Amino acid sequence: MRLLRTIVQTLFLAGVVAVLVRGMMGLTTSTCETYCPFAGLVALYPLLRFNTYTCAMNEFHVALFVSLVALTLVTKKSFCSWVCPLGTVQEWIGKASREVFGRYVRPPVAVDRILLNLKYVVLVLVLGLTWTVWQGDLGFRAYDPFYIIFTGFRGHETLSFSIFIGIGVLVAAFFVPMVFCRYLCPLSAVMDPMSRAGFLRLRRNPGRCTDCGICDEACPQGIPVATADEVTARDCTNCLECVEVCPEKGALELTLFGK
Repeated sequence: MRLLRTIVQTLFLAGVVAVLVRGMMGLTTSTCETYCPFAGLVALYPLLRFNTYTCAMNEFHVALFVSLVALTLVTKKSFCSWVCPLGTVQEWIGKASREVFGRYVRPPVAVDRILLNLKYVVLVLVLGLTWTVWQGDLGFRAYDPFYIIFTGFRGHETLSFSIFIGIGVLVAAFFVPMVFCRYLCPLSAVMDPMSRAGFLRLRRNPGRCTDCGICDEACPQGIPVATADEVTARDCTNCLECVEVCPEKGALELTLFGK
């Protein structure tokens, strides 16, 4: 399964890089933003209130967002660990860090719990500013590491400081695994409640589990898998890294509603 996920991740990452390269060569006006489901959420307010789209948003973005909602309800945050190019890059950087340090470097539990709430603040700020101060324009482009990185640090509305945001997120991912996804991503905040209810979830079989704790260390999200009968954590992305490293066959299984 790890090989399959790596192939899927690579294909989506290659796709967004191809869009970047084609844009730099003047072969397309599209950017990574063209395929961003978060824009669909941003588009909903002006669409529902004024029956129109603003800025570069259109029906395709809304369709992407609706599809993401359905995907999350079924598979939890699999989008983050199977599809999202920024998630892929952060995960690979985190794995490189793990090779260097011998383990994932994680903030203290109390600090982690506080930081997990920052993405909700970011979500409110992005939506609030977009629908008021920025008057429907995607002004958050200048602060969005996904847009900054995958437009080659030269996308529309990126500013002189934007490059530092993009590089800063990549550097931070080396020291704190999945730092942007866990603490700052507004799309992650939107998916949280749906992820908790996700149909496909991991179940731990206590009869076969030896409490070795290897699964806990392997989880990029820092979820305590070894003590859960059923993984309903909001940050579970069904990356299945815990299943890959589990030495006991059948101790961890991907199930429908935990059954």
